[in-house]
Amino acid sequence: MIDLVVKHHLSGRIRFKVAALIHFPDIEEWIKQSLLAIQGIRDVRINQAAASIVVHYDTQLLHVETLEARLSQLDFTQAEQTEIEHQYTRGDIAMNVIGILSTALLPNKWGALTTATLIAPTLFEGINEIKKRRISVEVLDAIAVGLSVWRGDYKTAMVTQSLISLGEYMEQKTCRNSDQLLAELMHPQQSVVWRIDESGKSQVNSDELKTDDIIELAPGDSIPVDGIVIAGAALINQSALTGESVPVRREIDAIVYSGTSIYEGTIKVRVEKVGSEATTAKIAQLIYDSLSEKSETQQVTQDMADRRVKITLGIGAAVFALTQDINRVASVFLVDYSCALKLSTPVTFKSIMYRAAQNGILLKGGSAIEKIVKVDTCVFDKTGTLTYGDMEVTDVVPFCQNSDARDLLAIAASVEEHSNHPLSQSVVNAAKHNKLPHIEHGEVEYVIAHGLKSTLNGHCLVMGSRHFLEVHENVDFTPFETQIRELEEIGRHLVFISHQGKLIGMIGLRDHLREDVEETLNKLRHLGIKELIMISGDRAYKAQTLADELKLDRVYAEATPESKANIIEQLKQAGKTVMFIGDGVNDAPALTAADVGIAMCKGTELARQAADVVLLKDTLYGVAEARQLAQIAMSMINSNIKAAEYVNSGIMLAAALGMLSPAMSALLHNGTTLAILARSAALKNG
Repeated sequence: MIDLVVKHHLSGRIRFKVAALIHFPDIEEWIKQSLLAIQGIRDVRINQAAASIVVHYDTQLLHVETLEARLSQLDFTQAEQTEIEHQYTRGDIAMNVIGILSTALLPNKWGALTTATLIAPTLFEGINEIKKRRISVEVLDAIAVGLSVWRGDYKTAMVTQSLISLGEYMEQKTCRNSDQLLAELMHPQQSVVWRIDESGKSQVNSDELKTDDIIELAPGDSIPVDGIVIAGAALINQSALTGESVPVRREIDAIVYSGTSIYEGTIKVRVEKVGSEATTAKIAQLIYDSLSEKSETQQVTQDMADRRVKITLGIGAAVFALTQDINRVASVFLVDYSCALKLSTPVTFKSIMYRAAQNGILLKGGSAIEKIVKVDTCVFDKTGTLTYGDMEVTDVVPFCQNSDARDLLAIAASVEEHSNHPLSQSVVNAAKHNKLPHIEHGEVEYVIAHGLKSTLNGHCLVMGSRHFLEVHENVDFTPFETQIRELEEIGRHLVFISHQGKLIGMIGLRDHLREDVEETLNKLRHLGIKELIMISGDRAYKAQTLADELKLDRVYAEATPESKANIIEQLKQAGKTVMFIGDGVNDAPALTAADVGIAMCKGTELARQAADVVLLKDTLYGVAEARQLAQIAMSMINSNIKAAEYVNSGIMLAAALGMLSPAMSALLHNGTTLAILARSAALKNG
């Protein structure tokens, strides 16, 4: 717990005094992203020297007591240190304007005093860079302003300082606005969970949960709250929280956290914290990674910008050697390529990420955008991706004389209601539609990517795929091959049910193609995708029929969950750059193995965590939109690099020829940088 004092509070804005802040240098960015992860916080400003944190928040979403509690829980000893540049404010701009007026109206010595005070931060920043043996734009600014002061031209020095501050302020404001917009869009959406009370079990939205509620969580479920396990045991994927790649076991009395998900097993959890009070490490990490991660392109432009600073320094030295004109040197030093090159790339990425999110596509950072552009092969998992995940039950076929279709469906639905898998929900919906009763059964065990196990009348009840029952449970399918083949030939997806080791029936479900499948595939080809591939668990004949209908280049039929990632690896080894689109728990390895993974809207939490891109709307066309937006972003970045090179080169040439004063040079350079940033920022509006 950290000590904090409320120094000033207005509705929607609060300023804290945090004494401990001065003992932990360079953690402003970590604090900012930790607080932005709390839903309802709009902006965070930190002044480490003053030990002050100012938070702007939405009074409808967040109570100040909750905000105070969350801030006090931050552990500064766990903070990541990052080098922070000075954050310019409107106060800096106002002070510089006053400085310009003082140099124009006051006697020379008073103008000199005002100038020295206001340019000191710029000079010190340049000196610190030299001490670190770095030649950066801060060094150029310090030399340019320092030369004007050395000549006694305080007015030029102050005008130059004001333009530098104004340019920095506008650049930082553009970046902050992008960060804030993305932080709002990245907050996790509400999920549906099973709540248990005196009246039984009912499905509710996670935002309706309250402290001490009891919820039941099954494989694939996202944990929406912080809570304590009161029954059952489960393997929990905490990779988004801790970075651990292996799921951890959680049993009775263990704590589970918001943002993690159930990999295997079923547990009952008593809710301890909800909403903004719950652990938000997942979304904090997502925001932090997406906003701060340097993609390959960003690193290239950063290196390019650093090299251009040295070129500017060399040209300035050459100009001085040839002309001995310090005024020209100052003008040259105020032109650098660094700002436009370094800042336009992240602003472009953030603008496209914001635009994508408005269109129902969550892009996880600039590296995801960069990789999407390089993709030449798209691999689609069939069910829930090319087809709708919510199938409808068309056939219920009992294989026992002592049971009918209604009994079989009632038994299946009573067990399947414990799973959130789309197939399970389809069976449950069919039973509800026919008003079938709930059948008492034992505890349900979810077998990842295979099916469900329970007990009925004290004997083992298993339901799932043929592979699961035949290979893992040794169920004999031979007597029913004819009936099974009849349904397979008309394209039914089959769920088999066995009791006491014998096959007692099957349920046939029909899926249907998404309306936008053909449009999406055609658009992807138009956008440069060379090969479209489908992976399906269906028999070869059925899978090939669909592939022919959609004019796909290749199909992998009868694929098992384990084989999907292997198929992706084989394609990559053949030199393909692969994008995989899937939605289920068993797709997570393939999503991770692919160069780019895209999770469908109704995909499980594991799939959403593993993917580089998450579709927020239940449409397939988002895949093509993601590709198109990525191409727009990279095109804009390349265009900005050329514009910065050509325009700044022209300004530098004019400065070297003595055609521009330092103030005009600074004005044109900063104007160019802001124009390029504005161009990048405008992408967010389409």
